[in-house]
Amino acid sequence: MIGPDTNDRWEQLKEAERLLAAQGCEVHLAIRAGDVEKTLHGYQEEHGIDLLVMGAYGHSRIRQFLVGSTTTNMLKTAEKPLVILR
Repeated sequence: MIGPDTNDRWEQLKEAERLLAAQGCEVHLAIRAGDVEKTLHGYQEEHGIDLLVMGAYGHSRIRQFLVGSTTTNMLKTAEKPLVILR
């Protein structure tokens, strides 16, 4: 997760870990600060991750115009396979 290291964020991650582990997935939790795209790609390289899977959700066209889209930026800057779930 990218953002402030807070108890609420750890609780969100632990809930996701519980759900994924119940399905047999190996899960590693981390919270990192920084620019989303650069930080995610850096984490991917640092840990030798071959495939990145991320969720996407829509924003209004006005918001996308003003601040851009993390999903779009991730797609533009990805150097390894990226799966977007919507």
